[in-house]
Amino acid sequence: MKIAFSSSITDYMEKVEALLLRKEASNNLMLGLLDHFKTTITKDVHFGYLEDNGEIIFAFMQTPPNNWILADVDGIDEQVITSVANFLYKKALKVPGVLGPISYVEAFVNEWKKLKKTNASIHMNQLIYQLDEVKIKPEAEGELVKGLKKDHSLIKGWLIQFGKEAREAISEIKASQMATKYIENSTIYLWKVNGKPVSMVNQSRKTKHGATINAVFTPNEFKRNGYATSAVAALSQKLLDEGYQFCSLYTDRDNTTSNNIYQKIGYHVVGSSVVYEFS
Repeated sequence: MKIAFSSSITDYMEKVEALLLRKEASNNLMLGLLDHFKTTITKDVHFGYLEDNGEIIFAFMQTPPNNWILADVDGIDEQVITSVANFLYKKALKVPGVLGPISYVEAFVNEWKKLKKTNASIHMNQLIYQLDEVKIKPEAEGELVKGLKKDHSLIKGWLIQFGKEAREAISEIKASQMATKYIENSTIYLWKVNGKPVSMVNQSRKTKHGATINAVFTPNEFKRNGYATSAVAALSQKLLDEGYQFCSLYTDRDNTTSNNIYQKIGYHVVGSSVVYEFS
């Protein structure tokens, strides 16, 4: 069994894309990042893979300083995962945390704790959803409107609040950069009622056949009016109408409200993920 890093995004895509596409929605994070790096490659990204008898059987990657990502691939035994942990240990690479399918991540965490004599804690349990058809029409009054430059301050503030709700702190500088990027890329949308923004949703990563939705946020004063449901349903339908075969998204497994919203729209669970962080 060979374990190594690819030297280029082109080489890595040739090696792992077919493998990841077998569970495309579940691997939307890796595939979306790889799509991004086709045009904005950075030398610091680690593109890892395992090869057995000439066949690529597993993939893992990191965009420093973020957590390592383990692919969702069927039929992988624990030895493959422990091999990844030992490979990173021998390379003396930083591992702030790891995310991916629960059984794979837990096998990695157990091995890493032995190797590094460190502690690990769960940051978040997640579900991965896929939507092939929108089952409802936007119920709340209002319309989906693309975010513009004049909305930058609002979007920035809402991203900071979204980060707090999602337990992923977003600094003012980072939120400003994200707002600028989303607006320039025409991916951020606001649900407006009588011209007033009441909710937000963003089209994030792209995969070969799908698009991912994130940054779904409604301020407290506008909650429980169905605005987020309508915004997500409208954007999901828009993406399907544009030619995407499906939409996908991550949720906090413990957030019953958001999970119920997505299921109502037509999203169904296709995978699970856990995020561990090392101290």
